[in-house]
Amino acid sequence: MIPYAMIRTQPFGYRSTDAASYRERVIQEVSGTDREWILWSCSLSFTHRASSALIPMPLHIPDHIVCICMSGAPIYWRRAWLLAALAGWNDRLPAARFLPYDLLPVDSSLTLHLEAAHNPPYQKELEYILPILSATRRLDSAADPEGALSSKSSQQPEVSILMSIHNMKDTLGWSIRSVLAQTNENWELLIGDDGSEDESLKEACAFHDGRIRVTAESRNRGKAIMMNRLLTEAKGHYILELDGDDWLAPDAVALLSDALDKNPDGLIATGRYGCWERTRQLGPLWRRNVDSGKLYSIYSPSFNRSHEHGHPLVPRMYRKSSLVAVGGWRNREDRFGRIFEDIDVTARVLKQSSPIMVDALLYHRVIYGGSTSQRSSSLFEAWYKQSMQG
Repeated sequence: MIPYAMIRTQPFGYRSTDAASYRERVIQEVSGTDREWILWSCSLSFTHRASSALIPMPLHIPDHIVCICMSGAPIYWRRAWLLAALAGWNDRLPAARFLPYDLLPVDSSLTLHLEAAHNPPYQKELEYILPILSATRRLDSAADPEGALSSKSSQQPEVSILMSIHNMKDTLGWSIRSVLAQTNENWELLIGDDGSEDESLKEACAFHDGRIRVTAESRNRGKAIMMNRLLTEAKGHYILELDGDDWLAPDAVALLSDALDKNPDGLIATGRYGCWERTRQLGPLWRRNVDSGKLYSIYSPSFNRSHEHGHPLVPRMYRKSSLVAVGGWRNREDRFGRIFEDIDVTARVLKQSSPIMVDALLYHRVIYGGSTSQRSSSLFEAWYKQSMQG
């Protein structure tokens, strides 16, 4: 077997600083060895198995190969190439543990793929994360033709993606990256910073793409007010909501807009979403696949608010005209003014039309106990009685 050095540093956390810190520690370990090959995996147990006889390193490796994958997971790296890739990496991830996958060569001929007797860790998570990594790595690596970004931004966008953010610097970058990975590129992303006290605004402005526009309020006024402001600035025929701690599947814009195109009387399109749970150590962990169609009962008169908690349709793409017709989000100053805004505006639109259902997972929703929606869940019945039944 060809001798190699093993990386023992393990990933931790979901923040951008966690990924950057992890990269620096790996660089230190790689720089401290003179071995040509590095064994690096983000799972300690997988690394131990990778070094066993089950998936040995090949005896003969072509000179052009820089990475060896076992069952799709990058395990062995050529030292010089890995150091250069780590030094140049400065992107956003849902968690530090996905860093090796983001460093995979764009040119697939540089990677040797082998089958192992087991699956890589985080297999379900990777199913939904790898397509975004792959699509946006291609964007970063390709030389941008002069004027390409400005020409895209000068087009009339089909879809306006609206995002109201408040103190979301740790997750916002990955949300934006998922927008950049869209297969339908005819979109604009309007980000409204609602008086953040962290570096959310700086993070929102870090992406150099003419289709992304950022606005800010000096103080926190609530999501509804910001979304109405963004709605007045939106140029697209369709409006897609995205929270700054969630992300889109690459075909979300394409499939939802196509559904509305094919159903001219429909006012809102939705589909399925992936439910994730945020953890401090590992970031988002996959939990389940949710069909928004089964949540539609919340908007019917027979909905039992004493036994069910309200969940908005996720995802939600509206015809812009339908949002304008109902007056947008409700600007309220009472105790219910900052909760369940999305259920409220969706309910008013759905009085005019049933939702168009797309049978695909198009959105990824991250749940964590500190969010406004989770902390306010006990207020749903009272809010429902006052807001939905007048």
